[in-house]
Amino acid sequence: MLQRESVRQQTVVIGLGDTGLSVAQHLSKQGLDFKMLDTRSNPPQLVAFKQEYPEIEVQLGELTTEFFQDVQQIIVSPGIDVNQKNIRALISENGCECLGDIELFSRSTSKPIVAITGSNGKSTVTSLLAEMANTAGVKAYAGGNLSPPALCLLNHEDAELFVLEISSFQLETTQSLQPQVSVVLNVSPDHLDRHGDIENYAHIKEHIYSKSKISVINRDDDYVLNMKTSGEVISFGLQEPMENEFGVVKEKDSLYLAFGQENLLSVSELSLLGEVGILNSLAALAIGHALKLPMQKMLTTLKTFKGLPHRLALVSKADRVSWFNDSKGTNIGATVSSLRSLDRDIILIAGGVFKGGELEALARAVTRHAKQVILLGQDSALLEQALKNFAAIEHADSMQQAVEIAQQKSKPGDKVLLSPACASFDMYANYIERGNDFEKCVNEVLS
Repeated sequence: MLQRESVRQQTVVIGLGDTGLSVAQHLSKQGLDFKMLDTRSNPPQLVAFKQEYPEIEVQLGELTTEFFQDVQQIIVSPGIDVNQKNIRALISENGCECLGDIELFSRSTSKPIVAITGSNGKSTVTSLLAEMANTAGVKAYAGGNLSPPALCLLNHEDAELFVLEISSFQLETTQSLQPQVSVVLNVSPDHLDRHGDIENYAHIKEHIYSKSKISVINRDDDYVLNMKTSGEVISFGLQEPMENEFGVVKEKDSLYLAFGQENLLSVSELSLLGEVGILNSLAALAIGHALKLPMQKMLTTLKTFKGLPHRLALVSKADRVSWFNDSKGTNIGATVSSLRSLDRDIILIAGGVFKGGELEALARAVTRHAKQVILLGQDSALLEQALKNFAAIEHADSMQQAVEIAQQKSKPGDKVLLSPACASFDMYANYIERGNDFEKCVNEVLS
């Protein structure tokens, strides 16, 4: 239990992970008093915080409304649900201001911001856009939900542009953000254990457009298409574009990225793979166009940008079998996109902690694109039930066994895809650890 003190700071920071530590560093630089709280007994950045701020007390344990009686402001990390009872009581009964790190960031800079959200592809588009800007000679720094935390970017005094990946959790506690350009890449069921239903989830995502000077939209996504935007609107999608739209054109059996009537780049020249790679490339081009970045500089970047680890990344190609690490595919939408991108002859490794979503959509994609499914993890039985009409299902007790089964089942021309459609917390600390284990197992099995 947290113990009450006779003297209180007016600001309390809840959560001592990477974001919480960045908030502490930001407040400390401003000379503000604050207290750190975390419900966990050993939060990830506890040791680092105590080394940097030995004079500031850290309280660990249960949050109680009594403890916050005199507090005027609470700053929550993204992992803290602002709708939990105690926090809602602080806001409604005590008039306590509740904000997050993106709100603090917005209040602390006047430099242009690109704000990027969506269910899938956020990190890739954020990194790609920052690389495009830097290639064009614009000093751009990327962060937010993608490491480093947004507040750490303020240390770059030479910054001309900030590119922020922003999660739905962060948007819940953001009011002042006024992006130069904002985008919701797509919406598919995710984090429904916190947001309730996809309609509420989409509504939270929509908030990123509320004060944007230019809104970029995915015209292929019905949820995004129906969102209320602000300022000029630029769209992207997989169909042939109209004037001032980004899209795809087919000519003589070849596909091209296009802007209006102008063909820009052959899809075959993209480093990013498949349908998801095309969409992410188009999104980045639309944002860059809104920022007036030179088109040729952006196209050059598209040819060389290799993508991010654990996102449909080619691990190995041996005996004409390709192995792909898509461990970041933690929801159904991401896995369906990856299956579509690889098209056919796929051996899918999936499973973990199911976060909610349309299992029917996964079943349809598996039936259309996969030849074999290997399930592991906590909710493998749930996935098997959803795939009951798909005959080729195997179970594995470990990643090592899953990879061994995949090798046994594979033939030349096949693609083995780790895209779990689930979170990793039943077996791993995070999707990175899961992806690294997959790559380790692949290398061992193929050696």
